[in-house]
Amino acid sequence: MEVLLLKRGYKITEDRSHADVLILNTCGFIQPAKEESIEELFNLIALKNQDRKKKIILCGCLAQRYPEELWSKIPELDALFGISEIDEVDSVCSSVLKGEKIFKVSSPEKNNGVGTTKRTTQKCPYAYIKIADGCDNRCSYCAIPSIRGRFRSKRTEDILDEARQLVEKGVKEVDLVAQDTTQYGIDLYGEKRLPQLLSSLSQISKLKWIRLLYTHPAHFSDELIDQIAENPKVCKYVDLPLQHISDGILSRMNRKVTRKKVEQLIFKLRDKIPDLTLRTSFIVGFPGEKKKHFEELLEFVEDVRFDKLGTFPYSREEGTKAYNFKGQRSSKLKQERLDQLMLTQQSIVLEENETKIGKTFTVLIDAKSEEGNGYFLGRSSAEAPEVDGVILVKGDHDKIGEFVEVKIVDYCDYDLLGEIAISNFS
Repeated sequence: MEVLLLKRGYKITEDRSHADVLILNTCGFIQPAKEESIEELFNLIALKNQDRKKKIILCGCLAQRYPEELWSKIPELDALFGISEIDEVDSVCSSVLKGEKIFKVSSPEKNNGVGTTKRTTQKCPYAYIKIADGCDNRCSYCAIPSIRGRFRSKRTEDILDEARQLVEKGVKEVDLVAQDTTQYGIDLYGEKRLPQLLSSLSQISKLKWIRLLYTHPAHFSDELIDQIAENPKVCKYVDLPLQHISDGILSRMNRKVTRKKVEQLIFKLRDKIPDLTLRTSFIVGFPGEKKKHFEELLEFVEDVRFDKLGTFPYSREEGTKAYNFKGQRSSKLKQERLDQLMLTQQSIVLEENETKIGKTFTVLIDAKSEEGNGYFLGRSSAEAPEVDGVILVKGDHDKIGEFVEVKIVDYCDYDLLGEIAISNFS
């Protein structure tokens, strides 16, 4: 949306008090995200109450999920549009500035991710490319299919064009995202084509890193594993959300895998990719999760020793199959289990960080620290942007967008501290 508005002559400001139009892009996936979106909306309404000339536009997943309810109950809204109307954002802005009210929500399946490339700032050396949208997995806890629709892949040619444009603007790393990246191509080409896509992207000469996020354990192929292992531009980093490990819970979640299959996949990944960084996420407090199921999960995490791990309390979402499951767990129990699992993972991470002291890694410098302490924020291929820890690099001049060799000298919780060994790596 930012790119489209800039092309039409609009100016983007971070100062809300200076804005004529306030656009709130929302998430509606789980209850905490919905609450955060609504809270932010009321913050904008408070601004509008101080200056009635301001216009408020609501869009994104919350708008797609509850359009009529939001439109009818929040009269301060000047416009509301769904995820398939992203490319109309400039005309919506133009209309509301003329005093018109715009309500436009259509089927989410009109959009397959075209035009949804995300770069955090114009100087940022990494960018996200959405390669597909929607999901056909039908996990029992997940509202995504009702919000985003069926799985729809973006054409390879379009993805490559986006990547080339980003690289020409200075991007060194592209991060591929979708609700399920491992299914890429199945609808459009009749077969999974993620390995071929990775190979094609690696032909872009100035592109240095390709990172794969949101893979599904049921849809990995040997060809994909080989591509990650053998392609020098593909980060040896796999984001593999498992959600649980107990067969009983996996079945109730409709995850289409068993513990045995998960363990076989992890063994194969680590065998074929010895320097692999493995990230996962789990849901605790799922309906019917008993103490034995949670203890099995804890033991599994201790044994596997994931490099990165995120944990979320189960969110009971209307419209999902699990909403009506018996055995709903209390918020208190879910929080207790989340804390216990994260403490277990924290001890693993701190032990691993200790082993990295004295080692040297190739690091991409993302930004200068906002704290003004002389440090730059960087990442090795083992850290995904915005979700993993960072490497704080001591520097005395601007190196944003450069690769440098960094020696790790210390760590602070999930972040590493380093000093430059060799600059201008590439």
